[in-house]
Amino acid sequence: MAIATGSRRERYKLKTGHHQDVFGLFEGKVVCGDDKQYNMRGKPFPDIFITAAREMLGRDVGDAQGEPTPAQVAERARGLVFEDGLPGIQAGKQAGMNVVWVPDPNLLGVKDAKDGSVNVDQVINSLEDFVPEQWGLPPYDS
Repeated sequence: MAIATGSRRERYKLKTGHHQDVFGLFEGKVVCGDDKQYNMRGKPFPDIFITAAREMLGRDVGDAQGEPTPAQVAERARGLVFEDGLPGIQAGKQAGMNVVWVPDPNLLGVKDAKDGSVNVDQVINSLEDFVPEQWGLPPYDS
């Protein structure tokens, strides 16, 4: 697993610093929107998710701006993105990945969310509602 956030790295550290019991597990597997070494476009472009899969997880998913091979398309389809924002949902889907939407309750009032035109694979109210077995993943430890 990796974290791909459009946030600047400094902001990411501020937001996650008091939750190091969780976010510390991702040390070295975080891509932030201002990571210049990857030359990424921002969301809704798929760059950040493809970069995270390739650079942090070692997956052969190709490049965000190139045409993927059939094998790379299949590898991208194994990706699972958790998103709270509409541009991130678009980025995840453009990356060819599965997207689980964990919306901010305020976002549910947005027209696209209300009319059902948000293209996601699953909607959950909280990460605590995620059931890994529904995605072919092992269950949580009891």
